[in-house]
Amino acid sequence: MPTMVDVLSQKRGATFIGFTAKTEPKMRKTGNPYFGRVKKVAKVGGQVNFWYDEAVIRQLQKEGKDASDFFAGESWHEPVIRADGTLTPFCKHKKNGNLYLRFRSLSVSEVKYVTDDGQEVAKEALDPFLYPASEYKNQGTDEPIRFLVYGLDTIKELTVDGETHRF
Repeated sequence: MPTMVDVLSQKRGATFIGFTAKTEPKMRKTGNPYFGRVKKVAKVGGQVNFWYDEAVIRQLQKEGKDASDFFAGESWHEPVIRADGTLTPFCKHKKNGNLYLRFRSLSVSEVKYVTDDGQEVAKEALDPFLYPASEYKNQGTDEPIRFLVYGLDTIKELTVDGETHRF
């Protein structure tokens, strides 16, 4: 049975994928009865093997803005590049070398929050404790390029080229 790395490593060029991820939501600890007890389950669609800087520059140009001032800045991870100079769908942590999925989010079809025993928790109950999502203000775009990084172990199901894989 192929691993997610096996499946995605074969993809070259911008590739559209969809997956379901089960992640730890970014939450405040203080006074939070849900902290450490709730996971976020999201079905998302988007793209791998994309150049972030180029995507932001294209978006700025599309919006009629000057793209010459944009620079990506520093990050805790770096893209994994093949020996031939092409981009892979992965990035690695600069310090510990752990591998992650590099992903451009284009759609979110479903989000729910569940406890470890499978009970759904209303988002409204979590709202006072959830940190706000990034607004991507450094891009200077009206329509941001939503760039996300997922731990490989958080992805439970992946669809690419019409084929669904479960991990």
